[in-house]
Amino acid sequence: MLSGCVISTSSSLDDYAGADAAKLRVSNNADALTLHIYTRVGSCLQEVDSKSLTAGINVLGIKSTRNKTVAGIAPVPEGSPLKGLDVMEYTIKAGQYLSLGYSTVSETQYSQTRHDASRSFVPTAGHSYEAYTGQGGYYINEVIITDITHGKNDLAPTWPLKECKYQYNMLRHKIYSDVQMN
Repeated sequence: MLSGCVISTSSSLDDYAGADAAKLRVSNNADALTLHIYTRVGSCLQEVDSKSLTAGINVLGIKSTRNKTVAGIAPVPEGSPLKGLDVMEYTIKAGQYLSLGYSTVSETQYSQTRHDASRSFVPTAGHSYEAYTGQGGYYINEVIITDITHGKNDLAPTWPLKECKYQYNMLRHKIYSDVQMN
């Protein structure tokens, strides 16, 4: 009955007001991107929070929020897949371990499978980034994050660290174990 409907259950991201800010532009489409925030524990990372980056409700393309903008973000570069689309822009704290991702579920008569896609990055103060989903996946598309500070679509570097080992509890919350120390 709710086919073609996306409802985000994460709280929305508030804009960061510090001097060490970076800017982030995301596509506001059916692939509801979520920002996951991590902290370093020993030689690995643990997720500490997550925030929704897209419209809270999207029913057949009718969104609860359209085109949120922030001052000072680099313009959309030529060749960007976000040119002319609905976007959400944010001011984020630089230097954090962040991951942008989304999930879909495929169902058969006998099973249900969750598919996840994400990409990590550490934003640099004064830089502008774009994030969107690629094309061509069967159940899910890759997440792409580019640094557009200088008018180009350069891929943002990923984390040099791994996420700490975890298991999901019954409510699908991560329970970390086996923290690796240096």
